[in-house]
Amino acid sequence: MNLQRTTPSNDTVVARATPEGEGGLAVVRLSGPAALAIARSVFRGPGFGPSKVHLPTPRRAVCGILHEPLAAQDDEEQQVVAIDEALALPLPGPHSYTGEDTVEFFCHGGRQVAAAVVRACQAAGAVAAPPGEFTRRAFLNGRLTLDQAEAVADLITAGSALAARAAITQLRGGLDAELGAVEWPLLDLLVRLEGSLEFSDDDGAGVPADEVRLALAEALEGLDRLLALAPAGRLLRDGIHIALAGAPNAGKSSLFNRLVGDERALVDAEPGTTRDVVAARVHRGGRLYVLHDTAGLRDEAGRVEAMGIARARETAAAADLVLLLAEAGSDWPALALPERGAPPVLRVATKGDLGGVRALGSPVLTSALTGAGIDDLWGAIEKHAEAWNLDEAASLGVVLNERHRQRLLEGRDELAQLLALYEGGADPGDEVAGTLLAATLARLGEISGRVFSEQLLDGVFRRFCVGK
Repeated sequence: MNLQRTTPSNDTVVARATPEGEGGLAVVRLSGPAALAIARSVFRGPGFGPSKVHLPTPRRAVCGILHEPLAAQDDEEQQVVAIDEALALPLPGPHSYTGEDTVEFFCHGGRQVAAAVVRACQAAGAVAAPPGEFTRRAFLNGRLTLDQAEAVADLITAGSALAARAAITQLRGGLDAELGAVEWPLLDLLVRLEGSLEFSDDDGAGVPADEVRLALAEALEGLDRLLALAPAGRLLRDGIHIALAGAPNAGKSSLFNRLVGDERALVDAEPGTTRDVVAARVHRGGRLYVLHDTAGLRDEAGRVEAMGIARARETAAAADLVLLLAEAGSDWPALALPERGAPPVLRVATKGDLGGVRALGSPVLTSALTGAGIDDLWGAIEKHAEAWNLDEAASLGVVLNERHRQRLLEGRDELAQLLALYEGGADPGDEVAGTLLAATLARLGEISGRVFSEQLLDGVFRRFCVGK
């Protein structure tokens, strides 16, 4: 593990920073030690071009011509092959996104122009940037912590307003601050434990066991608070998945269409119409809900329908919430969810327009035809969503992913084991306690990137797009 950041590659990299496709604007980014020299080779405008008499003004965009790279840097009369009329924005390091010298070209959108600019920069000496390279360099140059870098990817792929707000708050240091509140007291304790070893022959030089116990117990509470927000991170990132389950003709597809606000699922009186899972995204109250309409549950079914029923049960088991539907006055079907880790089940009585009554154990009576009870159903769904603390996670900027959760769990287990030694009356001594505490801090340091390996960085930045 590296305890200090290594120097990024000396290559100057280039990539399109905006998505491919037709559009009014495209951005191509150059970053690295030769960024300005390469830009001067492919762009003519105030401060750019073969002449080095005038240099571009930092952080001021200028208009000029993007062209094929010049063969001779000192020949101002040579013919240029124009690519586009564009803007060039020079951003000298360390005050750039990557912390390196950067030049960004703002050209016309579309596939051809931006691709030609990238090829021209490569012909002038740049290399193609792999996915996440710019943000990786920002991390290596101390511009971002590793969890902030991950928040960049979360912000780009945010599927809801709340997820975007959570990501930008984490990008601004939310998770780093919350984690620091746990780490800094432990680091102070580690310094005291290591310092006591230098005066081990002095009476009373060691750190009192009661103080160690208190510091460890407070750190455990802090980690538990963060771990309690772990489910919110996934739900913010992926959305809240809701499966509609029930017997054939229970009104699943009709209610699904009403909740979605569109005719997404086929509706017919014939049992077994729905054979496969139909999914749709719904934005409500800043949250993202992903609804899944599933095949009707029954014992007797043909081969294809049976496959759909099996998939329905799998979808229900993997959901965050199951709406178990039954026609008002009917019995509830057997769902057969796993005993451990099963999602909560909300019972919903359907077809209230037919004069039925709210079924036993159902909090709401609905009618997909008239819309009666739909607001009440959404209210019941949102009440379940509140239990996952999405708003708290978003306000704190704590969008934990699986990597974060694993490091927190491992750090918590190690602290709990160390605390158990003290509480059991077996004082391990300052040297052993310091060694164990240092290992725990190193593990927690992987979240922010204070401690990292190249393998860790490869795993994190692999999910990034090219150009970010």
